[in-house]
Amino acid sequence: MKVNTTQVRQLTLQLNQSYRRKEWQTVRKIDKEIYTMLAALKQQPDIAESLRREILQLKQVHLAAMTACEMEKAHLGQMLAKFQNQREGVSEYQQVEMAGGYLR
Repeated sequence: MKVNTTQVRQLTLQLNQSYRRKEWQTVRKIDKEIYTMLAALKQQPDIAESLRREILQLKQVHLAAMTACEMEKAHLGQMLAKFQNQREGVSEYQQVEMAGGYLR
């Protein structure tokens, strides 16, 4: 796989747009593409050096995207915990009903 400036810039743009739109499946796909590209560049140090500026820009956007993913993960964790607490309240009603103490 020979990497060029256009490919790196496209990945940077796509990643930037995808994480800002919270398109997490697309972010995941692009993350895999970045991994493959960087693995190829390890075998091509001259090309990697010529793409240094573009790679650094991609790295900045990638870091921002991964930070956004972590923030979304934390937010979803909080929402799930809230739903779990609500579910426990509903469960208490069910237990009272099963014990014969119907609340009507």
